[in-house]
Amino acid sequence: MSGGSFSQGVGEWIGAAEVFDGDGRFAGTGRDTRTVKADDQAGRVTVEVFFDGPFALSGVYTIADHGSHRIYEGPLNVGFAEALGDGLVAAHNYWPDLGLTQRFFLMVLPDGTHQLSLALLSRGDRLRWTVVGEYQRQLDASAPKPTPVAPMDPEELRHDPTAGRGELLLLRSGRWSGQLHRLDGDYQPSGAADYAETVVARDGSWAVELSGADFSSGLSFTLLSDGWTAWTPVGALMGSGILCGGRGFSGQFQLQGQGLRVWRREVASRDGTIKAVLHTWYRGEERLGAAYGALAFDPA
Repeated sequence: MSGGSFSQGVGEWIGAAEVFDGDGRFAGTGRDTRTVKADDQAGRVTVEVFFDGPFALSGVYTIADHGSHRIYEGPLNVGFAEALGDGLVAAHNYWPDLGLTQRFFLMVLPDGTHQLSLALLSRGDRLRWTVVGEYQRQLDASAPKPTPVAPMDPEELRHDPTAGRGELLLLRSGRWSGQLHRLDGDYQPSGAADYAETVVARDGSWAVELSGADFSSGLSFTLLSDGWTAWTPVGALMGSGILCGGRGFSGQFQLQGQGLRVWRREVASRDGTIKAVLHTWYRGEERLGAAYGALAFDPA
C-alpha cells in the first residue's frame, strides 16, 4: 500500500461544515475546529475536536500511524483509515457519543493549507447525516482567524437543493480538469495521469464526458437529477448517488459489460473553483484500484 504521512495534517484546522440530513436536506452549518498534535516518539497524533452544529461533538482521540494505515484508538473516535497518499485518508470509523458509523475521506489540497472532506454518518444502513467540510490551517496562532462563513438559515434553505447558491456546483456546464494519482488494488501508486470531466447542462439532464486516469476513460453518459440525487438512464456507465447542496456527492456506478463498479466521492469548495475526488473501483467486493486528486473548474 501507499505510505501516507501525518505531516500535512498536523496543526490547527478551522472550518465550517455544511450538514445535510438523511434526505439530503440542508440542516445547518457546523463550527468545526480540530487541533492535531504529533508525538513522534510514540508514532501517534492526538486530535482534539470541537463541533457545534445540528449535532454537537467534542473531545479527544489518538491515531496510531502504521504507514499504510492508521488506527483510531478513541475514546472519541475509533476505527481504521487507509493512507492513500500524503494528504489523503479514507476511513471507516465509529463515534460512540453519537452512536453513528462514519465513512469518510479527507484531502489536503495542493496548497497545503486547505482541506476538503466528506463524511457519511449512518446508524446501521440508515444515513443520518452527510457533512461537507472545508478547513483552513492556522499556521500562526497570532494570525487572524479565517473569515467566518456567512450564516445560512436551515428553515429557509431546507427546500433548496443548492443550499442558497442558485446552482449545483458539481453539475455546472464546464470542465473539471487536473491530474489524478492512480493506485492499484493494494493501494500501491501506479503513476499519475491527466483527467477531465466535461459537463453540458441540458433541459433536465446533464451530458458528461470522461477522459483519462481510470477504467472509465473515454466514456460519455447522461445524468438526471432532482437536485437531491442524481442517476443515469441505460448506458455505458450506470448508477446513482446523493447530492448534498450541490457540493458533495457519493454514489455507485456500474461499468456495463465489464463487471466493474466505482464508488465516486467528490467535494467542491464553497467557491466552486476546485473539487477533491476519490474514485474507488471494484469487481464485486474485490478492490481493483483507485484514482484521486484535485480538479480545477473552467466554466463553459
